[in-house]
Amino acid sequence: MKKLFFILLLVGLQTTSFSQDGQLTAEEKKELLAESPFTSVYPESILKSSNAYFKAQMGLYKEGAIAEKEAHLVALGTSAAVKCQYCIPYHISELKRLGASEDEIKTAVLIAADIMKMSTLFYGNEFDLEAFKKMLRGE
Repeated sequence: MKKLFFILLLVGLQTTSFSQDGQLTAEEKKELLAESPFTSVYPESILKSSNAYFKAQMGLYKEGAIAEKEAHLVALGTSAAVKCQYCIPYHISELKRLGASEDEIKTAVLIAADIMKMSTLFYGNEFDLEAFKKMLRGE
């Protein structure tokens, strides 16, 4: 069963990873870079794929299952936890545009900090994961 799961996981990863786009003309490259300066962080061989992926991911904020403001609060907490210097100011600016209060912003960051703290404590002390899951199930 584990072997089947691993094979399915590998197939899924391969189909969702960037594929090679083929040769770009200079004009196509210029248009892609003009459309999004973030495209410049990818190798030329996947510029088209990366641009499409970026657009789809950004759609999660406005059209996803989570309301836009809450999605940016989640993203801010994650950005703070991974210490992304680029993501934090972006999500804060989006949150301000969406009317988030300073308390909402600070709460999202504090929740991220709390998760990191507890994760560090459990992981560093080798707290038994199965025992933890049993406690959550009320066993």
